[in-house]
Amino acid sequence: MKIFNGKYSWDGKKHDNREPIAWFPGAYNLKIISLKETVNSKVHYLKPYLCVFSETGEGVSVSENPEKFAKHICSDFSLEIEKVLWAEDLQRDSNRYEIVVFTRNSKLGDTFFYHVEKRRALAGEVQIIKKALAGLQSS
Repeated sequence: MKIFNGKYSWDGKKHDNREPIAWFPGAYNLKIISLKETVNSKVHYLKPYLCVFSETGEGVSVSENPEKFAKHICSDFSLEIEKVLWAEDLQRDSNRYEIVVFTRNSKLGDTFFYHVEKRRALAGEVQIIKKALAGLQSS
C-alpha cells in the first residue's frame, strides 16, 4: 500500500524547533510503501515499511548524513526509524540499491542517536524492493 510517492523537499530553514535536513534547500524522490499488504497475512516483516529515496539533482545530497533525513521522514509520516527498510536508489544498472541501517546508539533526553551503516542490498531485499515498486506502478 502506497503511503507516499512523490518529491519530498525542504527549504533549509528551521521550523517548529526542528533543525532542517540541511541548511540549504533540497529535494529527493521518495516512495514510502507499507509492506503489510504486499504478502499474505501469515507473514510479518520485522521492517513493515519500505522507503526508497533518490536524488533529484535539486539541492544538497543527504547521502552523507541520512539520519536527519530519516528522522524528518519518520516525523512527517508517523514511522519508527528502526521499522523501515531504507533503500537509496543509486539509479544505475548494477548494485542499484544501497541499504541504510540505523542502529540505536545513545540517547540524550528524548533524542535518540543512531549508528548509520550503508551496505549493498541483499538479493532478498532487492526482490522485496522490486516487488513493492512494481505494485506501486500498477496501483
